[in-house]
Amino acid sequence: MPKKQKNSSNNGLTSSFDLFNQSSAAVRRNLKVFVVLYIPGLLSALSSFQKKSKDQSTFATISDNLSGLPVSSLVVLGAATALLVAVFMVVAVLYQTALFGLELESSKGKQATYAQLWKLAKKYALRLLGLGIVAGGFIVLGLALFIVPGLILIRRYFLAPYAMVDKDMGIMEAMRYSAELSKPYSGYIWGVIGVTILIAVTNIVPIFGALIALVLSVLYSVAPALRYQELKKLHS
Repeated sequence: MPKKQKNSSNNGLTSSFDLFNQSSAAVRRNLKVFVVLYIPGLLSALSSFQKKSKDQSTFATISDNLSGLPVSSLVVLGAATALLVAVFMVVAVLYQTALFGLELESSKGKQATYAQLWKLAKKYALRLLGLGIVAGGFIVLGLALFIVPGLILIRRYFLAPYAMVDKDMGIMEAMRYSAELSKPYSGYIWGVIGVTILIAVTNIVPIFGALIALVLSVLYSVAPALRYQELKKLHS
């Protein structure tokens, strides 16, 4: 006889909006680490205050300077640019992995250290990159063929990064586990995604929109990991 699904009124899950308070409390416990890791986001938000015309002028100046360089110099410049892009991608993957680790540790009520996050980043960076490529490929394919399957896949794999780091899983194992956790409670997954989207919409606020969106995003950043912890308890 199939196991009866728990009623949403007494399943112990927090509403997606109420997760904001829990997430912000978790962020405050590791505030110094969050601030350091979100410095790139802060710089990006501050740069949004600059006028587009200035950016266009800067781009035009760079283009004019490059047009006068000999071919050999352009080749060297192109190779150096490619190298910088590769380095940036490696750093970006390590950085994102450290963020997943920080969110997961914060969701457990623990204090995260830079050494611990660096260790997690080295161990899981390539694995999480592979997870992103595989899961992302499935989602894009699902969205390209039919919208609904793609949306279902987003829900299925939403918690996979946290499962991978938390339980030291492989790519396919983490994807399957995420699907198992989220299937009975898909509405609670979409709730977190919905609040995240609402926070992103604050970007449209004139002048300070990007800064507001960044602050709210940081305060809500632990919500997916908190949801993972809740569903993991119900699954066990």
